[in-house]
Order: sequence, then C-alpha cells, then structure tokens
Amino acid sequence: MSILFFLFLISKSGLKAQSNFTPLNEDYSNLIERYEIKSGSLSSLHTNIKPVRRKDLVKLTTELESDEKANLSKTDLFNLAYLQNDSWEWLENEKLPQSDSKKPLWTHLFRKKSDFYSTQNKDIDFHVSPIFQFTFAQDNLAKETPYTNTRGIEVRGTLNKKLGFYSMLTENQIVYPEYIREYGRAYNANPYEGFTKIPNADSSKYLADFFSARGYITFQAIKSVQIQFGHDKNFIGSGIRSMILSDFSAPYLHLKVTTNVGRFQYMNLFAQMINKQIPLAADGTEQLPPKYFSLHHLSVNIGRNLNIGIFESIIFGKRQVGFDINYLNPVIFLRFAEGHLGSVDNSIAGLNFKYNFKRHFSLYGQFVLDEFNVKYFKQDGWWAKKYAAQIGGRYIDVFGIKNLDFQTEYNLVRPYMYSHNSTYSNYVNYNLPLAHPLGANFTELLLIGRYQPTKRLFLNFTTMLTQQGKDSNIINWGGDILRNYNFARPFDYGNEIGQGRTINTKFYQFGASYMIAHNLFADLKVQNRNINLSGDADDKKNMIFSVGLRWNTSQRQFLF
Repeated sequence: MSILFFLFLISKSGLKAQSNFTPLNEDYSNLIERYEIKSGSLSSLHTNIKPVRRKDLVKLTTELESDEKANLSKTDLFNLAYLQNDSWEWLENEKLPQSDSKKPLWTHLFRKKSDFYSTQNKDIDFHVSPIFQFTFAQDNLAKETPYTNTRGIEVRGTLNKKLGFYSMLTENQIVYPEYIREYGRAYNANPYEGFTKIPNADSSKYLADFFSARGYITFQAIKSVQIQFGHDKNFIGSGIRSMILSDFSAPYLHLKVTTNVGRFQYMNLFAQMINKQIPLAADGTEQLPPKYFSLHHLSVNIGRNLNIGIFESIIFGKRQVGFDINYLNPVIFLRFAEGHLGSVDNSIAGLNFKYNFKRHFSLYGQFVLDEFNVKYFKQDGWWAKKYAAQIGGRYIDVFGIKNLDFQTEYNLVRPYMYSHNSTYSNYVNYNLPLAHPLGANFTELLLIGRYQPTKRLFLNFTTMLTQQGKDSNIINWGGDILRNYNFARPFDYGNEIGQGRTINTKFYQFGASYMIAHNLFADLKVQNRNINLSGDADDKKNMIFSVGLRWNTSQRQFLF
C-alpha cells in the first residue's frame, strides 16, 4: 500500500528543481548551527530536522555573506565558501567560478573542488567523489592495534531537474578500541553500522568487516512538499544527543514527507527497521524480521528567534500484513489510532525547542514522554514514569574571540524509558538505540569547546561525565532497553535514576583536524576514558591515541 502511494506521488511530481541532502555528521551540523546563530534570525531550514537540503543551506550562506551585522571573520568567509562549494550546483552563476579547481586533471577530472568528476546540463546534474579513510591508533587496553580502513564512492545528482538521487557505498575493515568492542558485545551490534561480519568476536582477532550502503531519491510532489525514499538516517534536535531520534543506529528504509508552509514545517517519517532480537534458525537461513516506525513532527518559527516543535511516534511489528496502514495517515493523532486498534504498540510523544539570540547564543532542549497515567504518575518512583529530558546551550565567538565556540548539554533518562514488553516495540533498530547510545537510567553532562584559529585548522576539546545504573544478569534496573520491562523488575515504586550498580564514566577528548584540500583532512585525536563501577576497587583507565587521513567522509564519534 505504501509503495502504491509512493508511486502515485512520483507520477504527480511537479517541475520544481530537486535537492538532495547535506552530510549528516557532527562537523557539518555544528557549522549549520553556528551560521544560523550568526544570521540573527531563524531560517527556513528548520535545522532541528537534520540533514537539511543542500539548496537551503546555500541560500542561508549566501544571504549571510551580505549581512553586515553578522560581523564575519576571514575564517567564517572561508567556511561559508566551503559549504557553498560542497553544493556548488545551487550557486548563482556569478558565484560559480569560486567552486572551480585551479588545476583540473586531464580536463574532465577535478574540475570542481568538491568533485572527482561532475557534469551539468539541462537533463542531468551528476557528481562522483571517492571516499577514503585510514586511521591508526594505540589503545592501552586492546590486545590488537585498532585501525580503520575505509574505501568507497559517493554519487549524487538530479535528473531533468525533477528527481534527485544519492548513493554511498563503502567497504570497511575496522579493529575498534576495547570499549567499543565491549559495547558491541553487549548489544550484539556495532554502533552506527548494523550488519557486520565479526570473526572471533571474543578474541584478540576482533575485526569488523562490513559493506555499508546508503541511497535515496528525492522529488517535489508540489511546491511545498518534498518526498525522500530510501535507506538512510535522520536526526531530530540541535544538540550533541537526541532524545527523539538520533543517527546512532543502523540506516533504515524510510519514506519521509516534509511540508514547508511559511513559518511551519511538518515532517512525516514512515520506516521499516530490523528486529535483531529474534534468533535466526540454526542454519542462519531465516530473514531477520522487520519492525515498523511512524513519526510526525511539527515545527514552527515564532518571531525571529524561537522555534518550537512537537512530535509523536509509534513503533510496532509482528503484523500479518506488515506495515499497519492505519499509521500511514500523516495527520491523525497516532495514540488514538493505536487505541482504536486495541494494540499494545509503543507510543512516544514530546517537544523540542530552540531559542537563538544576540547572534551569539542559542538555548535548546527536548522533553520526551514514553508513558503517562495521571493516576500513577504522581506516585513516588512509579516504574512507568518514563521520560527523557535535555537542556543545552551554545555560545559562539566566546568573549569576542573569533571562531571560538562553547557548547554545554545536560541529558537525563528515567529507568525503563524506551523499553517495551515486546522486542518489536522497543525503541531499537538492529539492536542499537534509536535515541541516546546509553539507553536509559542515566544522567549526562557534556562540555565541548571548538576553536578554528586559522582557516584550515580545527581544534576541539570534549568532556563527558555520566552516571548510569547498570542491570545485573538477574535484576532489570531499567538501563538496558533491549530487555522486557516486565522481566525481573524488582519493584513498581521507588525507582530513581541511577538505581542498580552505579557506573561513573569520565571521558575527555582532544582533537585536531587540518584541511589539506577540499574535504581532505589529516586528524589527530587523544582520548582518556575512566570507568568506576561500584564495588570495584580500581578504576578502568583507557588511553587512546589516533592519527588518520580521510577524504570525503567524517570521523566516527564514539562518545559513550
């Protein structure tokens, strides 16, 4: 049914030019947030929904260049030119020459700074870029030397100015640092990736060998409605974390409908995810069963500075007919549809906000509610008082120092949040949390400083302090969202954040990146991670040094 609906929309597609999306990574997101703050006014991007369209980002950056009140530094102008050159197909004719390479290779290669090969005419806009990353590390806790070896290709463009397309393919071999291996063993999955081949996962020969692919098409159904269909990820929020939907889990098949009307943006997301908690047959021939996800998010700009969004989502599975078409309605209240069906699906709702002011500051936050019953919600420590909250802020050009930015963020998640009594309905895709990497039953403080002293040098320092209550093999204290919340729960009342065996994590990271050429970076990173588990006499101290080179790809962030 959803496929028929999708094909109908294609047949009715209008004549508007199509735009695919910017990369979804922390570095790109920080630049977008910084320059929206510098603009002094919330833009039509609605940056709480990421990734954003390349077309919209180029519009923001070109308008900002002519804004005298923005007080842009030479480094800012370099960054704006970088963002524009990365999406040069949306530049006006007079700005196009800035994206040209000074030394094309064999006439047709590297004609543009951002593309290995590109061509553009009235019928097609086509871009091809290689992907490469090699990182070498030292980890005092790992028996084997960690490294990353990634090779791939990225293709994007438009056909007849009506249909946009994107595809990314990579082949990867990674030996992770020890703490990431431990996370992978606990969740039986590797962060961000989904399927991997892991021979001898419990030995020193740990190697994640996997092929990664993402791809989608986009088109404009009518002037105000854009459609995306394919395998990719999404992120909701302006913070480092998202309590609503993050990019931490594996890519998933989805249909996304985004409607922009004036100050309003309405996003509908319909997705098929993977329930890896259902065991395969002994011979491994059975297909992993799907689970389904539907989300509505309404965002509105109030005045020049305040954005407020509300959302609802539902995750479900084990239907004889697959995706329940009752949840395809883009405007209905999903909780009503769920109740009307007599279902026990997992419904989550909440809100997010962002307030930018004085061209230097931004406050943002989220509140997510997983369960609400007036009769019990006021009871002290009721187990189903499940909610998550976030509050954060950014200060750019700190104390007048150009391109020195500071960000702080506090997150908390109640016990049993995101979990369910069915593996088809927990807030999980391919065994990985759809929101925060830590799952539930924790508090977290993040402090990040970013400094760009010269055009091509990027420095950052990150501090993460967390306290989480860990489950035992017997008792479910509400931290592991893969577990059935009715299984081995010790009591119904008196539950509090951090219950169980307390684990305190202190994570410090210094990183430096130098842009050698467009999207070609040399990276240096130092990480110190200390774990204190109640009952243990000594802390577990982890020191990791890494150096690497990457081209047309971002650094993997394992901040947990």
